[in-house]
Amino acid sequence: VVILSILVHNTNQKANCLQCMLGIFLQSVHTPQKVVETLMHMGLLISVTSINSAILSLSKESNQTIKSLGCTMLVAYVYNNFNIDLKTSDQQVEKSNNTLKHLTSGLLFPLQHGTSPNDLHCSHFLWEQSVHNIYMPEPAEEMYRDLLELHPESQGGASMSCQLWYNAWKILSDLVEHGPGYFPSFKDLLRELEFVEAIPVVKMPIIAACAMEFVNSTVSGDIQVITGLLAQARIHD
Repeated sequence: VVILSILVHNTNQKANCLQCMLGIFLQSVHTPQKVVETLMHMGLLISVTSINSAILSLSKESNQTIKSLGCTMLVAYVYNNFNIDLKTSDQQVEKSNNTLKHLTSGLLFPLQHGTSPNDLHCSHFLWEQSVHNIYMPEPAEEMYRDLLELHPESQGGASMSCQLWYNAWKILSDLVEHGPGYFPSFKDLLRELEFVEAIPVVKMPIIAACAMEFVNSTVSGDIQVITGLLAQARIHD
């Protein structure tokens, strides 16, 4: 594949899929420019200028995608801190400084399963239930039996409830999977459980936001990170 890519690239400069991917990867791991130029002359990479242009184009496309998603107001934001050690090739005592940089990365997750803006209008309800709300009434004692009311039984006159059906199936499944050698012979007779409320599995796209020079180890740092993420999505004053 590499040899064919080199031959095709020498014939047509626009046929540079492999060269672009390798160039962007080497740029991300801070490969020295001399190495990049050597591989470029061998036909394995595009030029340094082309690599920088490709990265700039991808950044612009990602920035536009973030702005478009921000306008929908149906995005989940996630951020985390990371450290980068920006070492130099020639360190001198008089020029020595702290090369460790503390940055914050961000990710955007578009909400799936038909979520609408009205589904997110729950701040008032959450505040009423918050323990920090001094006007919240004393919460009622929660019992594990309350979980049984999440999916009430249908009035079909079944001999066993959903909970009993699951317990029976689980016991049979454990015997078939982990029991003595006699029980695995009944594996074909063990049918699958019926779904009560199935959440469909979807492929969720993930969009990376631009890294920010904020340290989220303090309250003010968290505020700066959140403000920076919202600003990238054009959700700010």
